[in-house]
Amino acid sequence: MQQLNGIRLLIVEDEILLAGDLADYFEQKGAVILGPASTIEAAQGHVSSANAAILDVNINGKMVFPIADRLLALGIPFVFFSSYDEDIIPTHLKHVDNVRKSGSRRALLETLFATRRWAQDDIKGIVGDPTYDVAGFLPELRLRARQYLHGRAAADRLVEQTLLAAIDLADRKPGDQDTLPWLCEIMDQAFKAIGHHLLD
Repeated sequence: MQQLNGIRLLIVEDEILLAGDLADYFEQKGAVILGPASTIEAAQGHVSSANAAILDVNINGKMVFPIADRLLALGIPFVFFSSYDEDIIPTHLKHVDNVRKSGSRRALLETLFATRRWAQDDIKGIVGDPTYDVAGFLPELRLRARQYLHGRAAADRLVEQTLLAAIDLADRKPGDQDTLPWLCEIMDQAFKAIGHHLLD
């Protein structure tokens, strides 16, 4: 498990002790904690500064989905952390992982961060070496694909087509362009070309 040095993690949680516990845990991993925010209004002020987020579903009687929608629109990875069944999650957010509060902090860490590799230009202001392991980009590509195609299988087919196209275009990749933005551009083009064929 890589350290999360410099990653700005937004925690939206209204249970004070749990919020403090999460903040302590992720600070020990090197993250910079935004919040914890115990209201939707407080969370709104941190969204644009976050690199990743953990969202309780119900914050003092208000659903957290407006925050989730903003994170999704900005391409910021996040997970739900709740005691609710997935039935309460809106259809357009069903693809987002929902970690049960009964689970371990490590499960939360691994769900949000373990398979992700943070490219230097992909996250604003993070100090660290960029990693160009394509497998490490898969969670981000899947998240992007599910913004286009809500079905999991269809989104995964878009990721597959993106990677196949990337193999064909590898010798034409601009030398000064990072891998993840390049893959995202290929995905955008693939969706425009064949997206309707990938639907479930």
